[in-house]
Amino acid sequence: MKKMVLLVLIAFLGINMNAQQHEVKLDVFDLTVFKSLDVTYMYILNEESGAGVSIFIPLSKKDNLFGYNEKFSFIPFYRQYFPLGPVENVFAEAFFAVNSGEGFNDANEFVKYTDGAFGFAVGKSYISPRGFVAEAYVGAGRNLFDSPGAPNFVPRIGLNLGFRF
Repeated sequence: MKKMVLLVLIAFLGINMNAQQHEVKLDVFDLTVFKSLDVTYMYILNEESGAGVSIFIPLSKKDNLFGYNEKFSFIPFYRQYFPLGPVENVFAEAFFAVNSGEGFNDANEFVKYTDGAFGFAVGKSYISPRGFVAEAYVGAGRNLFDSPGAPNFVPRIGLNLGFRF
């Protein structure tokens, strides 16, 4: 009887662990191009959708390759995956980016800003049987609050590597 209860408990825990899937990823594009750390956590809601958050923090105080002056970004997002026959794991993403940085205002003075951008991205994920994840996406958001010094558009471009567990 004890063995039976133990087997049922192990089976239940195994089903529960498989039902809850998480992804943790590092954006290697931002790391190499912008000298920035961009880490993403995503919770898989079901086989067609997920919700998560990305955090973007620069690692260098010097200007990066493109002169992008964002100092911090917190990006909650929702993804919808589309099974397109032989092309699986294609997704569309809606996001809201709370971003801050430095830029020039209307008087051509260098000022700090904080703004919020709503945007969309599209991409493709590759998931190995052992949980390795590689994904690429591209999109943009528009800052909504016209903060002095804030750019009009916020890019959402990435090449993420990580794991699903």
